[in-house]
Amino acid sequence: MREGVTPSDPDRAAALDVVHLLREVALRLELAVGEFARTTGLHGTDVRALVRLLDAERAGVDATPGWLAQQLGMTSQATTAVIHRLEAAGHVERLRSRTDGRSTRLQVSDSAVALGWQFFGPLLDRLIVTTQGLGPDDQTVVKEYLSAVSDALG
Repeated sequence: MREGVTPSDPDRAAALDVVHLLREVALRLELAVGEFARTTGLHGTDVRALVRLLDAERAGVDATPGWLAQQLGMTSQATTAVIHRLEAAGHVERLRSRTDGRSTRLQVSDSAVALGWQFFGPLLDRLIVTTQGLGPDDQTVVKEYLSAVSDALG
């Protein structure tokens, strides 16, 4: 066996098997996002922006254009183009900041949320059922592992 493909250390090989399963999940999710982008006429970056904006809302974070640029790893000019496309399509709204009336925050529109649920709802329902099949302790382990993986990715 080639070391770069299958490590000779059994512990490392077992860990790599888990990483490969994680990669498979990431690839399948990427394909679903790509299909959503194609069916809605959005760019992949637009979909990533919508996901990050929804993440911010769940976390109670005011998502400003500058924040979104940082999340997407893009320049402010490129992010402005994304925001304009999403606004023109009716997927994003600019609202006054809750803390500073001079700045704006971005929010995914109700119609875009509904569109996302229409497309991703069945997939999310299957993932929720799968996750609910785990006991609370196993769910905690999975959450801790995925958080650590996210941190390791930067």
